[in-house]
Amino acid sequence: MTTTDTRTAAPEPVLADRAERPSLGRLWDTWGITAILLLLLALTPLVAPGFLQLENLQSVLRESAYLGIVAAGMTFAIAAGAFDLSVGGQLALVSVVTLLAYGAGGTPAAVGAAIATGLACGLVNAGLITRLRVPPFVATLGTLFVFRGVAYILTQDGPQTLPYDQIGSPFVKIGGLNVAGVPLPFVIMLVVYAAAWVLLRRTATGRRVLAYGSSPAAARFCGISAGRIQLFVFALVGLSVGIAALTYITRVWTADGSAQDGFELKVIAAVVLGGTSLKGGKATLIGTFSAVLLVSVLNDVLVGQGVPSAYQRIVLGCVLIVALTVDGLRTRFAVPGSLRRAVAGLAGRSPDPDSA
Repeated sequence: MTTTDTRTAAPEPVLADRAERPSLGRLWDTWGITAILLLLLALTPLVAPGFLQLENLQSVLRESAYLGIVAAGMTFAIAAGAFDLSVGGQLALVSVVTLLAYGAGGTPAAVGAAIATGLACGLVNAGLITRLRVPPFVATLGTLFVFRGVAYILTQDGPQTLPYDQIGSPFVKIGGLNVAGVPLPFVIMLVVYAAAWVLLRRTATGRRVLAYGSSPAAARFCGISAGRIQLFVFALVGLSVGIAALTYITRVWTADGSAQDGFELKVIAAVVLGGTSLKGGKATLIGTFSAVLLVSVLNDVLVGQGVPSAYQRIVLGCVLIVALTVDGLRTRFAVPGSLRRAVAGLAGRSPDPDSA
């Protein structure tokens, strides 16, 4: 009997070790988009000679910040097997509320309003999904229109704008200040990604998110609370929108219900293109970061070459289709075992559904 137990137990460490070995697929998931980004950066000056000018590079980095910050939060949601279609509406509403708060109480009120409103939007989505059992797709599609509608109501007298005489205020400097030549919004984005990477890869919560995304049924069997995972990821997306709004509104100086129409598609395209699987259970923040820069560089080249906005939308749609196609092929030919790798991080720990 002992011999039989030993034989049946022995292969598992071998499989686990094999799953952790580097493979071409895993290297592509993590670094593939980064390699394409570097290739694009090398070829872009041939098409747009002024691309490498310092002012233009700073503009690209500043433009990428709000998209990248929201994409970091969306990476957690997609890793958990869901996504948030309402981030465009959230960004519009948070931007309007932030400018209203700035007019009433200055910089501290604006920063507090942005974070609180973004988090509140995320909690509304989480409540619909966890309490009322509305599917994430339906819930966030509905709140996309609700958030934009509220933003329109708040701006019935016209778009909210920052007065030109506020150009030197600390609030406006969030979007315009450079730190050692690097735009402050991009620095904020780097800090967000560093914190997100630690949260995803070095904490029990991050491992639970990946385990739940791999197989919700198996994760619940291990003691992982589905409701708490969904509450966490959607609240995190809302928080990321609140932070992103501070870098966005201090760059454009105006906000209304139509702000960033289609923004949610850009965010999802960047996350999926970066290597995070729409089926959940696998995420790479390095890939998301590189994909955000890739989308930003591509957008800068299209604008610089005078490509009409209609064709820019076509390019974005093609990028999204490519991202979804790559994700489908990657899932189709993936080697089974993603759940074992995700849950492996929980080995030796007592499942605690209340801490996720």
